[in-house]
Amino acid sequence: MMTTLKKIIIRTCLVFIILIPIAAFAHFIIFPQETRSILIGLSNFNKEGHIYFNASSPHRKIDSLKLLINKASARIDSFWGQKISNPRFIYCDNEDDFQKYCVNPSAPAATYLKFGSVIVSSADAMDLNIIAHELSHAEFYERIGFIKFNYKIPSWFKHGLAMQNDYRDYYSDNTLMEKSKKFRNLPDIKSIKSDAQFYSGSREQIMLNYMAAKHEIKKWYTKTKLIKFINEINSGKPFEEAFHCDGCR
Repeated sequence: MMTTLKKIIIRTCLVFIILIPIAAFAHFIIFPQETRSILIGLSNFNKEGHIYFNASSPHRKIDSLKLLINKASARIDSFWGQKISNPRFIYCDNEDDFQKYCVNPSAPAATYLKFGSVIVSSADAMDLNIIAHELSHAEFYERIGFIKFNYKIPSWFKHGLAMQNDYRDYYSDNTLMEKSKKFRNLPDIKSIKSDAQFYSGSREQIMLNYMAAKHEIKKWYTKTKLIKFINEINSGKPFEEAFHCDGCR
């Protein structure tokens, strides 16, 4: 019996040894930027703490990024009651590096949430609000995991939640009021379930989606309500049941 069990274990190990490289290669073909980011530890980038960067990057910029991360982390800590995420950062000081690691080079930053969180930052993302926004995604992911984050939570909620820690004036309620004719012409934000829907349309429409999602979550959010929501999602409740919108108008 032990011999049979030993054979099963050996065969299982061999299958994994064969399948893992194949799966990794397939992932790289489909998601090259994300794969490179996940495997950043194998690159020739320098590393300080959780920050990876090209050796040619000015060290003053890395120091500035560290300061921004610390300030943004304090904002996340206040919003959630406690910050538990600790994502890796990839700082890209030039366009070539950013295109190599970011799936959307037209955006200033991107966050990958698979096998842990990785935030890719361009030189244009040296902004407290952008860093806090990306950290918000990492924090939410850390609390509910990959499956729930990607398959249970609609896109409008994820982006609206991240926007609570993004104080850029363009996304304020005042801007939304102006763009939507005093909130009378808002997008049907709760019908937007996927990122493909969220990012469809013109740049102005996408910005309006961000503002409307932020506005919707702002009406709903309290720290107590958010923690209860996380607990209910983690207990297996569907999103619609966990998202109690008692205070929404």
